[in-house]
Amino acid sequence: MMTVSLLIGALAAYWVYNDARGRGHELSSALLWAGGTMFALIIFLPLYLLLGRKPSLKPHRSQEIIDIEATPVEETIKCPMCSMRVKEEFKLCPYCGFTLKPACSSCGKEMNREWRACPYCQTPAEDK
Repeated sequence: MMTVSLLIGALAAYWVYNDARGRGHELSSALLWAGGTMFALIIFLPLYLLLGRKPSLKPHRSQEIIDIEATPVEETIKCPMCSMRVKEEFKLCPYCGFTLKPACSSCGKEMNREWRACPYCQTPAEDK
């Protein structure tokens, strides 16, 4: 009779330990629940079922890791005319119509505002 009760206690403790670890309990907490269940099955098993099976408030370690490379990041710049944030690839500010990236009138390549001539085709830049 003693062997059967020990076997039932061990099986219940094994189940409690695996369930506690699966629900995010720390190793020490899971071992305490399992040990209590092993030696006082009638007291600890109902207590675990009522109190210990609540979802853990701490996220699992795998959920704490954020893949920064997979997170889309929108690069923005400030429009020099109206100071609104616009996407970096925009050639024209959608808010005020200011030309953010002027193009060469001859070859169509992108130019900096400070340039006096196009470095690709040597066409003088238009007056600003």
